[in-house]
Amino acid sequence: MIDASTRLCCLIGHPVGHSVSPQMHNAAFNALGLNYVYLAFDIPPEMLVDAVRGLRALCAAGFNVTIPHKVAVMKLLDELDPSAERTGAVNTVVNNHGALRGYNTDLHGIRRVLEGRDLPLSMPALVIGAGGAARAAVAALIDLGFRRILIANRTLERGLALVEFARSLGASAEALDLEEGRRRAIKCGVVVNATPIGMYPDTGVTPLVAKEMRRGMIILDLVYNPPRTRLLEEAEKAGAVPISGLDVLVYQGAEAFRLWTNMDPPIEVMRRAVVKALEGYRRDDRR
Repeated sequence: MIDASTRLCCLIGHPVGHSVSPQMHNAAFNALGLNYVYLAFDIPPEMLVDAVRGLRALCAAGFNVTIPHKVAVMKLLDELDPSAERTGAVNTVVNNHGALRGYNTDLHGIRRVLEGRDLPLSMPALVIGAGGAARAAVAALIDLGFRRILIANRTLERGLALVEFARSLGASAEALDLEEGRRRAIKCGVVVNATPIGMYPDTGVTPLVAKEMRRGMIILDLVYNPPRTRLLEEAEKAGAVPISGLDVLVYQGAEAFRLWTNMDPPIEVMRRAVVKALEGYRRDDRR
């Protein structure tokens, strides 16, 4: 029941219509009996400053940040957690009595889905994209032991900026255009898609196809809607190891929940809520 004491958490991005974070977080709040509500707000870039100022004024407990604001939001915050400083991007903000502190829980989510696997650390890793999610992917891969990083991006200038970032963390790195990235992907141990390519409703497109992959390589798609993207279908055809962005979404969301509430998140409740919400998208498509 929403009342005058309800705490607000939310997502800001552009667009946000595909997001299932409201279902995930509201299910978690309800499961623990917390008087919180989570909403999603579509904020175009020119309105970002006003949106952050408004959330501060409203005393929101915190908010998530998604495409295209993960880097731009940093200069609007009062302080940064080491996770945000390390990645150069923010996807979670905590409001501590008016002071906004930025975190990067994407870093936690990506590390969580990859750690414990037999990672081919002697091979390079390929990251497709050069935005905030790509920065988290690069940092996570380096944390896990990769020392050679390839960055494939539509805009080479942004790819070069991410190369400098990877080098600052102690890895060797190289920027490629998307076509060169496709040609060299097959010689990589891990590929991370950190772009919206393949996201609902454009589910028929993919950054790589099966012939550009090899058996045993790991393909992590940070797109979670749909959970089984065209990229992951192509990975299965090639005998590669597909990992859905759904798991990253849940783990990064669980860490954000912990930061906002200081409570252990009900991870399985959150996972079930995400799966149910995504099933709803598929039912709508069949109508």
